[in-house]
Amino acid sequence: MPFDIPEGKLFLALVVGFFVAQMLLRPIWELAELALFLFGAIMACLHARLLMLFVPFFAPLFATMLARWLPPYDRKKEHYALNACLMTGMAVAMVWYFPTRARLQEIVSSHFPVRAVDYLRAHAIPGPMYNTYGYGGYLIWALPEQKVFIDGRGDLYERGGTLSDYSEVARLETAAFAVLRGYRIQSCLLRRSEPLATVLGNDPDWHKEYSDDISILFVRRNIRAVSDAMRESATIGRKE
Repeated sequence: MPFDIPEGKLFLALVVGFFVAQMLLRPIWELAELALFLFGAIMACLHARLLMLFVPFFAPLFATMLARWLPPYDRKKEHYALNACLMTGMAVAMVWYFPTRARLQEIVSSHFPVRAVDYLRAHAIPGPMYNTYGYGGYLIWALPEQKVFIDGRGDLYERGGTLSDYSEVARLETAAFAVLRGYRIQSCLLRRSEPLATVLGNDPDWHKEYSDDISILFVRRNIRAVSDAMRESATIGRKE
């Protein structure tokens, strides 16, 4: 859980606030409630993705403490017609604003390398390939035969050291190119805006194979030349 981002700060405030309220208000919880809360908090601390466990476990406890300052429920104050209108309005809004398939495709195309993947399908690009962190999951889904360098499951890659190697390259640290050589990277699929794309675009050892307004694909020049020569030889051999 990164506490330097707004979500992490909010999570920390909720947990600390809960313990402060526990000392001041001294509410009594069932063992199962407290166990679920602690389990959710620990899982969220281990990985931000697991906030989805913390939220439903913490919400009932938070509501119970908040109820101390709220007036008790009074059925006489209910406005059934207004409630029905609000619920109907929400249902209509959900249907109205639900994205169409075309809109979903447009959103995907604006964030992921859709056209670059089409290019990868149509051309033999040498590997291993280094890819941007946010592209890994899409590549696994759209091009399963392509091995990724990393994807969104950062905790899995952290155990083997790949996550730290990726960070070294993405941040252009001192050993960035040594990492690429160590993994024998021959191609890189990157966002156009990231620093590595700018550096490789000015590096004579790399060739810009493909680019669009979202992503860019680089290939090592020596590998590209060897691949083209092998493909040309194979074509001549078939003709003979």
